[in-house]
Amino acid sequence: MNYIILISIFITCSIDVINGNTHWMVTESGLIQPRVESPFELARPYDLLAFLNQETYWNDVIDIYHDLSKRQTLIDQLWSDIDENTHISSQMLSDDNCLKAGQLKQLDWYVAFSEDGSSRNIPEQDYQLGNPLYRQDTDVPDCKKISSLIYSMSAFEHLEGMIRRENLTITPELYLPDKVSPIMTVDQFGHWLSGVLRKNSSSWLHYNMASLYWRVRGNAPKAMECSRRAIHYAPREYKDIALLNMGIIFHLSKMAEDAVIVLNAAVDHNPNFYLSHFQLANAYAVLCDFNNSNKHLDHCLKLNPNFDVAVKHKHGAVCLANVWKKLLVVKVALNKLRDELSVYTQKEAQMHNSQSLLLKVIKHEEDYDYRDNVKNCQKMTALTGLDIISFKLKSDKYSLINYFLDGSMYADLWSDKTSLHAVDSAYSLQRLVRHIEKHTNLASDITVQWEMLKAAEEKALKERTVPSPLPDIQKSKPRTEVHTKHVPKKNDKKSSSHIEDDTKAFESGAPMYPPTLKISRNIEDFDKDPEWPSNRFCKEVSPNLPENVEAIFQVFMPFENKGIRIGTLLTEKLGVSASEEYELPWHPPSCPHDKVAAAFTQKKSQKNQLISEVVTTDYLRQKLLEYVANGNVDLVKHMQDAEIGQRIYAAMQKKLAPKWILNTLSSLYWRVRGNNLNALNCLLSGTKTVPARYKDIVLVSLASVCLEMGYFDEALAAAEEAFRISLYEPATNFILAEVNMLIKHRNTHMFHLKQVVRVDKEFMGGLARNLLYGWACIMKQVNELAEMGYNSEDCTQIEPGTDVVCEKDGSNCHTTNLQCSNKQGKADTSTIVRLLELKDEKKRKSEEDNMDESIFDPYIVNMPSDRTNVLGHKLNYNRMIITMENLLKGCGPRGCYSLQAEDLALKKDDCAYHHLQLGYWLHIVSFKEPFTDTKLRIPAEIIAMPPSNKEVPECQLNMDTSQDFFLERISQVDTEGWEPVISLMHQFAEMFDYYDYITLGAKIAKYVETKPRSWVGALSAGWWCGTSGRGACAVRCLAAAFARAPPDHAAHALRALAALLHTHSKQRDAKEIAYLSFYMMPKSKDEAFLVAVSHTCLAEYEKAVWMYRYALTFDDKFLPAKACLHATMCLMFYGDNAKGQASEEFRFRCIL
Repeated sequence: MNYIILISIFITCSIDVINGNTHWMVTESGLIQPRVESPFELARPYDLLAFLNQETYWNDVIDIYHDLSKRQTLIDQLWSDIDENTHISSQMLSDDNCLKAGQLKQLDWYVAFSEDGSSRNIPEQDYQLGNPLYRQDTDVPDCKKISSLIYSMSAFEHLEGMIRRENLTITPELYLPDKVSPIMTVDQFGHWLSGVLRKNSSSWLHYNMASLYWRVRGNAPKAMECSRRAIHYAPREYKDIALLNMGIIFHLSKMAEDAVIVLNAAVDHNPNFYLSHFQLANAYAVLCDFNNSNKHLDHCLKLNPNFDVAVKHKHGAVCLANVWKKLLVVKVALNKLRDELSVYTQKEAQMHNSQSLLLKVIKHEEDYDYRDNVKNCQKMTALTGLDIISFKLKSDKYSLINYFLDGSMYADLWSDKTSLHAVDSAYSLQRLVRHIEKHTNLASDITVQWEMLKAAEEKALKERTVPSPLPDIQKSKPRTEVHTKHVPKKNDKKSSSHIEDDTKAFESGAPMYPPTLKISRNIEDFDKDPEWPSNRFCKEVSPNLPENVEAIFQVFMPFENKGIRIGTLLTEKLGVSASEEYELPWHPPSCPHDKVAAAFTQKKSQKNQLISEVVTTDYLRQKLLEYVANGNVDLVKHMQDAEIGQRIYAAMQKKLAPKWILNTLSSLYWRVRGNNLNALNCLLSGTKTVPARYKDIVLVSLASVCLEMGYFDEALAAAEEAFRISLYEPATNFILAEVNMLIKHRNTHMFHLKQVVRVDKEFMGGLARNLLYGWACIMKQVNELAEMGYNSEDCTQIEPGTDVVCEKDGSNCHTTNLQCSNKQGKADTSTIVRLLELKDEKKRKSEEDNMDESIFDPYIVNMPSDRTNVLGHKLNYNRMIITMENLLKGCGPRGCYSLQAEDLALKKDDCAYHHLQLGYWLHIVSFKEPFTDTKLRIPAEIIAMPPSNKEVPECQLNMDTSQDFFLERISQVDTEGWEPVISLMHQFAEMFDYYDYITLGAKIAKYVETKPRSWVGALSAGWWCGTSGRGACAVRCLAAAFARAPPDHAAHALRALAALLHTHSKQRDAKEIAYLSFYMMPKSKDEAFLVAVSHTCLAEYEKAVWMYRYALTFDDKFLPAKACLHATMCLMFYGDNAKGQASEEFRFRCIL
């Protein structure tokens, strides 16, 4: 028996040996080599390590494959659960509550009712209502001035919203309380309350009504002050009314947690008042506490069964609760999925690495790229017999999922934890799941998928927010400088966290000017008084104004503004107190020389063109001394600069602080010493290591140094990047004010100066305030002079004077007060006048030079009255175009190219600013005129509108555009590649006096939703979309404006579209739209001018000249045509590409 067992063991062992050596054999000479048919033949047979490692790599691939196959089963199950729970549409359609609630997005969870005590049978005599006097009522019930109120817990002083009540904001309400609405206006209401409260400063009833008054006015802080006093003075039986109104103010101010506390108190005081339950239910719904929301809605409907709004909200709350439950299930599954995918990704990377190492040493019949993952999978499938190709396709799908889970879009889904965003989040998840399923099999290579998803994500994010158009200062680096030696990710991560830890040691407080900071526009005189500044004011402040308001002042952003304290870094931490002298020798702090800085110094400075003087103040030195002595400047005011440099040098050598802090301190030292080049090297080094949240500290100094050195473009890029990080930081706004001053963007310049003063009046010792006063007084005087002298001038040549606001490339000029380059006789010698005179000479007389407007009469007569007659319009339009092709010879039969500048006595000096003309006058005709036309006032109620959930306006065009000749051509416009135009965004915001551009878009979206038939609303939406770089949105809204506008105003939409197309360098499309507008109104000087500009932008000078001259036949003093005709001739004779095709640079100058 034992013998049989031994034989069995021997056979088994023999079989194992045979299986283990199938692919290898030993030759007679003892050499180990692969069999002829073996796929494991080594590329280098002598490589013993490769031979020995083959088995390890092989086993790794097999083991990891089986492990990942099991994980795929779990991942597929999680994904299936997510897919099942994201079919929101079908679930909502099958839910009765969702159907009864209607459009969930239309449910207003911030609806508020005004309770003035009418429901409680308060005696009429207590209200003291009288007949209002019909006169100008200016008094308002300022409760804070009427009576003082000490700290009282009964007024909920401990709540966060109450502590920061000055920052509360609400949207103005549209209705007065029931008691007074039939007999008073809003002004009379306020005047009456003011009088009553002066007589009785402890009347809770009138304090409560004063709170309602301020809600109508949209002033939350004043409404809250009145509510505090109403609660304080209210008797027990009426205290719930005062509590209700306070809770509503919190709720409308988006302080839902505080609203819940106060409204619960109101319900406790009086459980039988239905409005308290209703408002509390809304607050709970916003917090996604649907159980409590439904409980209080039930109470509300029990007390008032006929309250229709509550019925609607009840169905909506139940529906949202179901949606929210699904979302929570999905969120849990997604978190599990993310963890599982993290492990999966790591193991998959190990498997790919083992595959590559295995295939790298194998001999191949032809060149083989072992880094090609797809080929590797195909090869391993053939070698192992495992289905690795299908396995990889699944892995690609997981990579797609993982990409989204790690991206900003996924994070945004959970960033708004309110019921208002529950439906949006659900639909976003549903689209995400469908998108991943759709793209799973499009490409097998993971990198291709990532590129595709990256583009998809950027496009999706572009629809949610206004993208940043501003360049990164680092983008100016040559490509070769960006690629550094590869460092493993773990080290990168360690280094990054190490920097963060070092920086945390210096963090000792919150930023002084966070992005959430609320700025009041009701304090400063320039915000309250539309006539500011007065002549008297200018006279009073003149002694304090800087000697040269056009000078550049050095700017530095203090570390403490961002919550960083330098402390005793340069004293006790060095072991040398501020009162001791540092031992010799002293060394200055040094920073590595940066190649970008070297590139700056080699390029030509713009200093002579832009800057007249750089003024050195004591501000930088004072900041440096503060950092040396931990704020005690007197202690170190006699310390030598060289010793300060040694202290910074020693701190750098001992690495006592993060590099970026020491680099910034070094730059401050070199700026005090007057060495901007060394400062530039230190700042550029600092930008490489500074954490993102503190980068604006470095960027502001960088912008200031670049500006002092004359590198304007770099200064602008750095300043605007800093502005994106912190909108309210005074140093950032001050440097942006300086930049805009240089390029004569007066509106933007003043805007940033005002922002500085609103936030910190004493910034840089009050310098910003004095500069604002100085510029305001100067502009007031210039405007008065311009108004006195402009009407008597006929100016065809403008220069960028005090009032002309242009982009750095000459575009975006936007003011109506002009400055002529020569006010004596310039009009009489202008190119326009000379051409008109030459028209009468024999060599210019020709039938082809006919400017008679009657030539277009046949096309007006034959134009079909119905726009849906597409064929008729096409035939008529094409005939007009053919006629114009033969007709447009503006310089006579010999053509414009036969002319010489001498023929027109036109000198190069007469063309100093010709590049400004086209963009300026195109802006005036297409943008300024429509929005300043008294007949086309921007709807004032747009600003009063609550923001829509949709951040981008959605203009509906309920018709088939192919059935309308004009809309069909509009729909063919190129909508790709549009970019935001910052200056136009500023100007558009100024029209509304509302500078939060994103919220302005949401308000316009709400207006368009509310009044879908308003063509002016669609026009506003089109401009908003166009200036923010949303091409498709702009074209859709302008098409809607065109379709809905009265016939005599329809051209405004086409002018706007043509102008925006020029702005985005779509010159061919702009020309097409301009001709379309001209076809509608061929006897309009504005339409002729628009066509002429389009020809100029395309260097079609002959046609351009004819159209300008044709426009002048309607109005020989039509300034836009005269000025642009002059510019066109200048361009033809002296342009960058004179008498040739339009250069790319010039095409850019045709932008607004």
